[in-house]
Amino acid sequence: MCKILIHHPDLADMKPFYKWKLKVLPVIADWFRSARGCKGFFEESIETFQRRELSAMYKFIRGVPLLVADGYWSQQLKQVRVKKRQFEEVEKQLLEILEKKRKVEEEEMQVLDRLSG
Repeated sequence: MCKILIHHPDLADMKPFYKWKLKVLPVIADWFRSARGCKGFFEESIETFQRRELSAMYKFIRGVPLLVADGYWSQQLKQVRVKKRQFEEVEKQLLEILEKKRKVEEEEMQVLDRLSG
């Protein structure tokens, strides 16, 4: 990995990675993490190396913005569906309670009618 990063400083051409979509993003991050151990190969500061890593990530994400946005919105949609399901369960429980209350009130009315009758 060190040799690759020496000859391709910030992995300028990210197009070959697009076919793997967002699955490759953690792999790219791991490449840079493992290359940190090759300090003897790089004649640059840690900050410069970190900028190269950030630049590579930015170029990749910039190339696949719809995937990133789709991933974000699909996660939001999942959360909304979970909350909706929770609300529906609570609504069902409340309706059951209201139905029981209505039956109790009907029974009370019947008892009062018998007593007054």
